[in-house]
Amino acid sequence: MLDCVLISSDESFRHVILGMLRQPANQARLALDLQVLADGLNRESVARVLEARPKVVFLDLGQNPSGVGGIRILTQEAPDLALVVGGPSLSAEGLLAVMRAGASEYLPRPFSQEEALEAFQRVRRRTQVAAPDQPAARGRVATVFSAKGGTGVTTVATNLAVALRLLTEKEILLVDLAPALGTASVAMGVQPRYSYLDVIQNFHRLDRDLFRSFLEVDESGVHVLASPLSPAGMDVPAGEELEGLLGACRQHFDYVVVDGGSSLAGHLGPLLKGSDDRLLVVTPELPTLRNLRKALDLHGRANGKEPPRVVLNQYQEGLGLTSRDVEDGLGERLSLVLEKDDLKVLQSINVGRPEVRGGRSRFARKLMDLARTVAGPEDVVVPKKGLLERLLKSSKGEPRGGKVTK
Repeated sequence: MLDCVLISSDESFRHVILGMLRQPANQARLALDLQVLADGLNRESVARVLEARPKVVFLDLGQNPSGVGGIRILTQEAPDLALVVGGPSLSAEGLLAVMRAGASEYLPRPFSQEEALEAFQRVRRRTQVAAPDQPAARGRVATVFSAKGGTGVTTVATNLAVALRLLTEKEILLVDLAPALGTASVAMGVQPRYSYLDVIQNFHRLDRDLFRSFLEVDESGVHVLASPLSPAGMDVPAGEELEGLLGACRQHFDYVVVDGGSSLAGHLGPLLKGSDDRLLVVTPELPTLRNLRKALDLHGRANGKEPPRVVLNQYQEGLGLTSRDVEDGLGERLSLVLEKDDLKVLQSINVGRPEVRGGRSRFARKLMDLARTVAGPEDVVVPKKGLLERLLKSSKGEPRGGKVTK
């Protein structure tokens, strides 16, 4: 039996919710009935809600969204509560404010029994705890990073994500961990509405449906979790927030490609420690190679792992350092050398279509090879002889999502 609380003085909202809760099939019990609106919540009424120890609260905003403060109060006092909020029809910005305040579901006027029941069933699923002997799904995390800006981290990360999708046909998530205004979504040709901050702020009520509502999907079927949409002065998540974010990504996707950028500083260590594959992008210039040997030691064997795979990007024979110079300077073998091809790569970025989707350039072929290495032969389901056809289909605009092989 699921204990619920109803907070509303609106007859239409009360009629719909009470009618639903009284149906035996829903296995719900009304533990407390407060006939006030959200903006009428005070300390005494909040205390009564907490004493009832409900799993779900049905909260009415009334005719305007001024009761958002009541949502925040309940969320702060009881972050595990599932809040089903009713109110007027809202703009996209207004709905986002309500969801960010802590609402799990929103029911706009006029209220319907069917929509209320669907919302209730969704929050019921979120409150159910998985059996202890049922192992959680665990996807693989590959983080692409550098010690200097301008090395092409985002280009490598976006193309790697698409290459993994094309090769494995599995669920792929690209995460842009820039503190603000990252460019991964631009390179993928999507317009994000949410960011990883929305995921972090909703850890307490995150399920598969809510998590995916924060994502965008590109034409190849890769999901994208963007960086914050404005300079909010926010740091890259660290500690429990970073661990929770990576955990949520692993739980819902087979492969997670993280655009780690070049400015994560102290947060880079924990991120790389939580990654299965670490790809360090360098360019053949002395400023880029400076201190990279220290970075390899700091983020490699110091964490009990082998050093990251080194990807030499923007390489051109006869200009700058040779690949042998780079290997000698780092004391490590290069995992991949990507030749300089400014025109093709720049064009792919400008049109929001990763170059690997074209399938014909040397850059694209080498990114596919890198994806094969990350995925391993057991996950590569597209044979080489059929890959060109799939790449050409993708370049023409394959339906979003495509075929998914679990």
